[in-house]
Amino acid sequence: MTFEILAGLSWTPGFRGMLSVLVGVVVLYGSVALILGTNSGARLGFQLALTGLAGWFFVMGFIWAIYGIGYLGPAPHWKVVDTISGPPGAPDGARVKIGRTLPLPQDLPDPVKLRDADPDLLAEFPVDAKDPLLGDLAGASEAVRDQINDQLDGWTILETSNKFTGETQSAVSEYLVEEGVFERASDFLFITGFLHGGETPRTDDSSVGRAIYEVVNTAKLGRHAPFYAAVQLQAVIPQETQPGQAPPLPVRDPDAPVYTVILHRDRGALRQPSIGFTIASGLVFAVLAQSLHRRDKLVAKQRAATAGGA
Repeated sequence: MTFEILAGLSWTPGFRGMLSVLVGVVVLYGSVALILGTNSGARLGFQLALTGLAGWFFVMGFIWAIYGIGYLGPAPHWKVVDTISGPPGAPDGARVKIGRTLPLPQDLPDPVKLRDADPDLLAEFPVDAKDPLLGDLAGASEAVRDQINDQLDGWTILETSNKFTGETQSAVSEYLVEEGVFERASDFLFITGFLHGGETPRTDDSSVGRAIYEVVNTAKLGRHAPFYAAVQLQAVIPQETQPGQAPPLPVRDPDAPVYTVILHRDRGALRQPSIGFTIASGLVFAVLAQSLHRRDKLVAKQRAATAGGA
């Protein structure tokens, strides 16, 4: 009989798992409850355990809030607020006011000519390779970046190496396919990206400077400057893949309209649940600790009165 029971336990992982959890709860929680109950009584022991649990919740919530882990809210993300087909400054162009100052790709310097005029860029982006975009050149040359930004009237060129490039392009691709503007993400090519607004960049990279920058930004409590991005794209020329060959490189259709998609940065509330959890746990801990403190003072007073009466 014993052999059959052991065999059943060893071949039933689900039952073994439930039994392990049950034994762990009885041993760990039960042992603590037994010690507190026998030493302090059931009611006082329960209050001591609850106070310790609330204190531990407060410490963990504080760590969660600092590092952005644990119980999290919505993360920062980009939201599409406008889509324009054609010139953003036209009467039926951008609904977002700042978007009307955006230029079309043909109004900006030709990236191929900029590359050919700079030996360093020509070495980094060879002629026999894929033609670079303005974002590629802006990330490789500070002079090119400044030249482009001088023509953008408050906007700045979004470099290809910037982390926001992938985020904005992913959000735009998902939006355009969901809205039916394009059937697939492979039906268009991204041309240029721009940024406008946002927080003032950090100028002090020291530990103290980083700490001050984070504290100041956190203390704004939602009063952050609006942060916008704009991504321009154009449909590609349909091409057929030849049997046994790699798919051809996509080519922009110069006769297709240029789409400008404007996005707004939603800063989310990543730490908000952790901060609320920390505050609630701290209040519970303070109330329970104060109750225990008043009980200790009352017990000390009664003992002193008993000793004086004797």
